[in-house]
Amino acid sequence: MKKTVNCLAIIFCFALGTSLAHADSREHSGKMHEQAHGDQMSGQMHGDMKEKMFKEMDTNGDGTVSEAEFNTFHAKRFKEMDANGDGKITYEEMEAGHKKMMEEGKGKRFDEADANHDGALTREEAKKMPMLSEHFDEVDANKDGKVTREEMDAAMEKKHHDHDAKKHSHGNGEQGER
Repeated sequence: MKKTVNCLAIIFCFALGTSLAHADSREHSGKMHEQAHGDQMSGQMHGDMKEKMFKEMDTNGDGTVSEAEFNTFHAKRFKEMDANGDGKITYEEMEAGHKKMMEEGKGKRFDEADANHDGALTREEAKKMPMLSEHFDEVDANKDGKVTREEMDAAMEKKHHDHDAKKHSHGNGEQGER
């Protein structure tokens, strides 16, 4: 039982990883966003994620999460991350699961913002994605006034690549122990 509780605690922490990834994204995107908007935008996005997670856990819609609902939610997440089905999650499986969760979340946000469902976001539609809205002109690679998923993915990949290169060039090996 103690092992199960510990495992569920770990899974819960991972499920909240999206929030932590957002917090870490400040380092990736620099301090410009924080200076421009302070913690207001971060708090709003963090709160939205918590609310969505809560609603997903509250399967009967009574406004509370029972222990059974909590355990069911996290057991499902565990099973999704346990790629080889051996009942254990390796660090690599956790990394892959986190990456998949982030990609799915990004896709959902893009779809929600794409009001006319044409596969591209206008400047007005991009307002639903504050970071994209703030950097719209940089992300709109072909300067057609719209941002496609491909442009957004390429810009994010470049940003992460640039961040990693900068991090390594400064000898700042803050990668933490596993």
